[in-house]
Amino acid sequence: MQYYGLLPAPNPLVQAADPEIKQKIGQIKKRDAYDEKDSAFNMWDYFSDNKVNLIYQRFDNYPWSMIPLNNHRFAASCFFDCKKLMALNKEIRLTEFTSILNKNLYPTTMKQKELKQLYLEQDSKKYNGLKFDSNFESGNLFTSYKVGQNEYDLMMQNDTNTKGNTQWFYFSVENTIKNCIVTFNIINFIKCDSLFNMGQRPVVYSIKSNRLKGTGWIKAGHNIIYFRNKFKRENSSLKTYYTLSFSYKFEHSNDKVYFAQCYPYTHSQLYNYIERSIKPNKYAVVKELCKTISKLSCPLITIGNGKKAILLMARQHPGETPGSFTIEGAMEFLISNCMEAEVLRNNFTFYIIPMINPDGVVFGNYRCNLYGTDLNRIWICPHKELHDSVWYVRELIRQINQISELSLIVDFHGHSKKFNSFFYANSLCDEQKLLPLISCNLSKMMNLRDCSFSIHESKKKTARVALQQEVKNGFTYTLEISFHAFRKQALQDFTESSYKQLGEDILLAIFKLFEIQMIKCSKLPRALTIQQNDELDKLIKDCDLSQLQIGEDDSGSDSNPEDDALQEQELQSFFDLKKQNKIIIAAKKKLNKIEKASQTDIQHYQNLMLDEKVLQKIEEQVRQIRKPNAETLGFQSIQDLVINTHDVPLQEGFKNSFQQTDISLQQILGKMQVYHVRVSNKNSMFQNQFATQSSKPVVIVLKNPYSKQQMQQQQQSLPQHQDLLSNKNRRRITSINGRSSIEYKRLSHDRKYSIQQYAQDRNHAISFTQQQVTPQNLLTQDATFEKIANISKLKFYDKQMLKNLF
Repeated sequence: MQYYGLLPAPNPLVQAADPEIKQKIGQIKKRDAYDEKDSAFNMWDYFSDNKVNLIYQRFDNYPWSMIPLNNHRFAASCFFDCKKLMALNKEIRLTEFTSILNKNLYPTTMKQKELKQLYLEQDSKKYNGLKFDSNFESGNLFTSYKVGQNEYDLMMQNDTNTKGNTQWFYFSVENTIKNCIVTFNIINFIKCDSLFNMGQRPVVYSIKSNRLKGTGWIKAGHNIIYFRNKFKRENSSLKTYYTLSFSYKFEHSNDKVYFAQCYPYTHSQLYNYIERSIKPNKYAVVKELCKTISKLSCPLITIGNGKKAILLMARQHPGETPGSFTIEGAMEFLISNCMEAEVLRNNFTFYIIPMINPDGVVFGNYRCNLYGTDLNRIWICPHKELHDSVWYVRELIRQINQISELSLIVDFHGHSKKFNSFFYANSLCDEQKLLPLISCNLSKMMNLRDCSFSIHESKKKTARVALQQEVKNGFTYTLEISFHAFRKQALQDFTESSYKQLGEDILLAIFKLFEIQMIKCSKLPRALTIQQNDELDKLIKDCDLSQLQIGEDDSGSDSNPEDDALQEQELQSFFDLKKQNKIIIAAKKKLNKIEKASQTDIQHYQNLMLDEKVLQKIEEQVRQIRKPNAETLGFQSIQDLVINTHDVPLQEGFKNSFQQTDISLQQILGKMQVYHVRVSNKNSMFQNQFATQSSKPVVIVLKNPYSKQQMQQQQQSLPQHQDLLSNKNRRRITSINGRSSIEYKRLSHDRKYSIQQYAQDRNHAISFTQQQVTPQNLLTQDATFEKIANISKLKFYDKQMLKNLF
């Protein structure tokens, strides 16, 4: 784009309204307005079924329009593995992006096809309508459809790696006819309300008008309406898109005309300004803060050499271009030759990041970076590579606080639903009201009533909230600037020059805020008149900040992109499918091992012949102890599966043994609620209680129908049973046929060994029970399951005998 830096835009040009406006608007609404009967008709249906009317498509996104996790397709989305893109380690140019997608980021779930240039109807010789284009910086038109003689439906591209975030638009048309009125319907906006219903108009730039008259960007258009349409969101059965419809009358034939939501401010425009105005200036130093995902440079501008520091930043959200014009105005003021600017430079060092999200700006996103993240929602814990500029800003702040004191942070944003300019701040103290108060008295574009000092739940991860702790003796602010107009006495449209003037006013307010603390030694002329300065001094002196009424709700700001953001599981589903399947198979094998171990534990405890409810509780606790970590083996995060494929984690304090269980009854019941084990007979009652994690008891009662004398008789009869069993075993061994076959000898040897082992286990179990002085000691902490399991190896009548002991 070569027209930047030319003559500023004149006063907004108002096009005459069509006398038949009501009738035309009624026809558009009748055709596209929301209707409950069209519940199954979503944007993907429109995209798929309307190929006949398609005249322009930015690129073929079919391979990248689906989320592999759930096979959902989005008409105007482009999903890809951003980590693979970073692995290329080269600058990604906008003109090369489609070929890079096809060559390096083709989905593994689809068979790769050769990249072919789309055949577009507007390229045919017979076509005589408008020709669309958006293959330039910040452009985002995805498709256009001719639905009438001079009417077109337009679909904007979703932010990369998101399901939506469409509110910005920027496209061009060619092959125009003088005095021809054309209607554009943008059918996939997401916000439920817009300033377009309150008088806002698109901004327009005509190549021929610029050459003939020197006209820049102007606000133009008529028959403007914003309404809820009938097209369902692809990821919702209830929410629908919204339509912005406007008409425009072309002034020239064969002209190229650009349309945008607000005055565009591209990455190239910023660098042109830096090269032209900042680098030659002796007060400013330009450095590179970092490289972004696409290897674009994120500039850092330092102005001044004071002991304290102030941080200014803009364009976290790429579509909020008013922030760029305003921060440019602030920089123009700081490098100017006036007394206030010189005093600020001598007392403060200004760190300015004018475009914190250059990737989003270049690729035409509205809210997100290339990875699909809203950068103003990850300031608490940013990722160094995926949220690069935010991570490096936090690192810059850490370095600033080591060498000086950070006094103020201002984050510049645009607002698409409110008039005026205003501050959002955290609810801390009355002193933070002073900067908005001074700004509103200095600038006619500021409105104190629209300011809000609170922390809404959705804003806790924003820069304003997360960075407050880094400003020990100051405050953090978000400056919101309307896309449309400001209202002092009458409504007046914002222009590029008024945005820049606002930036100067903000810096003058900062000067007055810190004036008492600064050393003033300058002979340069003042930017403020003597009358303005005296009025502000009186205001600051007499104002009772505690009585100043400011709003306490910032929930109406332009932000809640969570519905359009990809969930973590959806992001991870873009991994290599073969690798993902191997990981899942390995994890399932480990889950099976854990399940087998749990079954072994439960089976052993079932042999103790406890009450059914007790066994059920024990079974629950065994499974809880053996349960794998949900984050690593619950298939909710494939990335965690990659990291933890070597072993199946158990809870702390337990070992994983599949040959023989090692979970004691104390561990089992200790994981349950407080319990009592009571063993009663005619003469006494024994009770054992363990301290556990809860206060509600679970009582286990084992009744004993025998007296102590009967119990002793049963114990004395044990050796007789042992002798009988040993005689029986001898008879069974001798009954084996003594043939000389090796196979029979081997079977005989194995059988003899198994019977001897059985006898040893049985004797060990009997001796273990005889060692217990009272039934209370059966459930002591050293009674591991290895010992108790031996009891379960006795035969049924032996078990009945042991049961009778208690």
